[in-house]
Amino acid sequence: MKTKTTDLMPTLLPQPGRAGLFLCLLLAAGTAAGQTGVVRGGPLPQMFPADNWWNVDVSQAPLDPQSAAFLSFIGTSKGLHPDFGGDSDPFPEIYGMVYVTVPGSQPLEPVAFDYADESDTGAPGRPAGYPIPVQAKTEPKWLEGGYPGNAGADGDKHLLIVDRDNKLLFETWNTRCEPEGSPSCTWRAGSGAVFRLDANDRRPDGWTSADAAGLAILPGLIRYDEANGTEPIRHALRFTVRATNGYVFPASHRAGSTTGAPPLGTRLRLKASKDVSGYPDSVRRVFQAMKTYGLILADNGSDMYVQGTYDTRWDNEVLNPAFASLKVSDFEVVQLGWNPGGGGGGDTCTPDATSLCLVSRFRVSARYRDYAGGEGAGQAVALTSDTGYFWFFSAANVEAVVKVVSFCGSGVDRWGVYANGLTDLDVTLTVTDTKDGTTRTYTNPLGQEFRLIRDPAFACP
Repeated sequence: MKTKTTDLMPTLLPQPGRAGLFLCLLLAAGTAAGQTGVVRGGPLPQMFPADNWWNVDVSQAPLDPQSAAFLSFIGTSKGLHPDFGGDSDPFPEIYGMVYVTVPGSQPLEPVAFDYADESDTGAPGRPAGYPIPVQAKTEPKWLEGGYPGNAGADGDKHLLIVDRDNKLLFETWNTRCEPEGSPSCTWRAGSGAVFRLDANDRRPDGWTSADAAGLAILPGLIRYDEANGTEPIRHALRFTVRATNGYVFPASHRAGSTTGAPPLGTRLRLKASKDVSGYPDSVRRVFQAMKTYGLILADNGSDMYVQGTYDTRWDNEVLNPAFASLKVSDFEVVQLGWNPGGGGGGDTCTPDATSLCLVSRFRVSARYRDYAGGEGAGQAVALTSDTGYFWFFSAANVEAVVKVVSFCGSGVDRWGVYANGLTDLDVTLTVTDTKDGTTRTYTNPLGQEFRLIRDPAFACP
């Protein structure tokens, strides 16, 4: 039996009999307004608290010292591109991502994951499963790309679902229903994550989500209703570049180690001096959001592609030239890992098997990638209150040593991070100041002798 569906996109409805026509219209209107069933598109609950990294105003945030270098890597003359729109060709291909909202009573479907060790089987404290509408198995335009889940199509095939009653966001990547072509198929995905929309839960360091950076996808998408509304857009936007190098807060996962490339989690900001007054209102709202909230680097892809939702009302004859008129040189890079407090900062510093807690404040973790492509988390061993090390393959293999030193009250007036290693593997060290959430990431490329790290990284006191 199909779940009752309210579709804010074009759809075919059964023809009611004359006697029931008026009642049908009333029910349809009530369903659309109250969202009592499964809805593609449409209104959303608040996407995370106001102090979440997606929603925080960065217009006054400090610039990163490497801003010019990162922009040069991307290419300062490159224009932006709106990675969203309406229908494509051939049917059922689409531009942009689909999102779905469901009631809390929506049945849960089991999902198997290719990367199960970094995926959520379900929402915290709730039964396993994702509330995937049954229509997504066989009908088009429920998944990114447009093809049904059982079509065996290529692409990222993201699936974005909001449980609007329980304030939960379910997201999967490389989503497919197997076996191909079967209406009774079962769900499988590359990875999946569940986010509480009323909390600032960040993925554990080293974990992915449905996005390469470990971030939620939906809160970073441009939606037609907000671009064409009367209020400002009040969140950052998601974008891609061709290559990345490690990750910084708010990201938790890396997807590359290209020297000179920006890390996942990098935030670009449209310069305040850029005049956007001459653009159509809908475009101007988007560009103003780029000034106030910025763009967060979430995945590898085409340079400066900014993502949004699938909606047949988008006019790419307007969007494409407008976005292309903005160049990389019109942007600047916010200080890597910047966090004004809240939004995932201020969490506790608790040591565990893969994390050090130095001077009861700085959480340190390590990830490695070997020559065969194998990846893993370093195992943490504390030596003193301010120093510890990580081993990778066995307890006898000490690979990296980290120390945090206070220079507060001196001319430097900073906390310094010192680290070195006994390896030439690809290693990423992540140090987080749990007082305010500021994160620094240090990467040693594969095949390079580990070099001394000496960084006045964190603010006092």
